[in-house]
Amino acid sequence: MGESNIDRKKAPTMADVARRAGVSTAAVSYLLSGDSARLKFVGKEARQRILEAVNELNYVQNRTARQLRRQQAERICLLLPRLGVPFSDRIAQDVQSAVAMHGFSTIIAAGDSAERVGRIVSEVESGLADGLIADWQHLSEAEISQFAVRLAAAGRPAVIFHPSIEPASFSVVRQHTARAVSTALAYLHDTGHRRIAYMLHDGVAEGSRVAAYYQFLQERNLPFRQELLVRGAEGRKAAFTHANTLLALEERPTALFAESDLAAVTALHAFEEAGLSVPDDIAVIGCGNVEEGEFSHPPLTTIGPETTNFKPLADHLIALITGAKGVAPTLFDVPWRLVRRASA
Repeated sequence: MGESNIDRKKAPTMADVARRAGVSTAAVSYLLSGDSARLKFVGKEARQRILEAVNELNYVQNRTARQLRRQQAERICLLLPRLGVPFSDRIAQDVQSAVAMHGFSTIIAAGDSAERVGRIVSEVESGLADGLIADWQHLSEAEISQFAVRLAAAGRPAVIFHPSIEPASFSVVRQHTARAVSTALAYLHDTGHRRIAYMLHDGVAEGSRVAAYYQFLQERNLPFRQELLVRGAEGRKAAFTHANTLLALEERPTALFAESDLAAVTALHAFEEAGLSVPDDIAVIGCGNVEEGEFSHPPLTTIGPETTNFKPLADHLIALITGAKGVAPTLFDVPWRLVRRASA
């Protein structure tokens, strides 16, 4: 009787999952172990059935034994400057979805300064995660190089968002934002604007976007006016304050470019509250092409990436972690474009 009771309480096995899903045990193993080389033999529908069977049977992998065998945490760290903003949320959603398909988990951390980033890098070095995806567009090349050397020495592959640094021991995602900023400013100029304000992020070290503003003024023989360069793109409250600062000028701007869509949408609210008509009194262009801008009033003209699928970055990082054949640090080029709507 005792043996029968034990049998009834026996935990489900990988073979049980395979039978429930109608696949081989090997297919279950490939999916749950993140074997990228063999996952191509497991179709999309079969993967879904396996995941459903895992949930139905409440199957729990013996991850500890596998981690000890591989000497890996089977975990990646996603490091972003700040959380709760559309761009960061989009990356997090795609990365977590892709990582789960490889049997890995994700830790999400925020680091908006070199000091905070350094502390998180130390944790990754010590084994918190097997690799890192990091948005370090707010850091200088020198700071990134220091962190990259430490990660490489610890054997932690990385995928880094940055507009100018070259791949070395790490891969780079290069979004051509500065080029898109130039396109947006040229569009404003071509539609008759000469007094164009620029709202930038506070504390951004790299600064290629605002450099495009300086270059634009020089190429169009327009004077640089300090009062038209304001901060505030990092948050709604700051954006609202600085948008009103521009309105208080004796000669206010006829157009505004903001380094984030959230700041641009907030500026739209400030201008509407002040009784201005957009774009007749003042045109507005944002940056990022987030969904909120599409439904703002008026809909926001913006610049944004031509692709918003970040899942391949997670696939690439895990291939580096697992030593997949033929995979090496590389450069991911992500072009940006001007999305014309009613605000400009």
